[in-house]
Amino acid sequence: MTYVDGNAIIGALSIATGTDVSHAILVCGACGKRHGVAQAHVYLGGPGTVIRCPSCAAAEIVLVEIDHQIQLTIGNVATIEFAPAS
Repeated sequence: MTYVDGNAIIGALSIATGTDVSHAILVCGACGKRHGVAQAHVYLGGPGTVIRCPSCAAAEIVLVEIDHQIQLTIGNVATIEFAPAS
């Protein structure tokens, strides 16, 4: 299965969280590596969009949109570090 980079999901994640996530850092709960949302591996085309750690491929976030409502399931994420507002 092929993936795209995290830029494909930044808009939907920003809407879901109510804040710009383009500079957010995810810390993988499985391997502990830090990476920007843009570096994540995003798998599209299933019933949901799966965001995986680029280092260990752990499923970090699953995003599902049903009837124009976004549901996030946050799995293997130790922390999400949001950039301070400028």
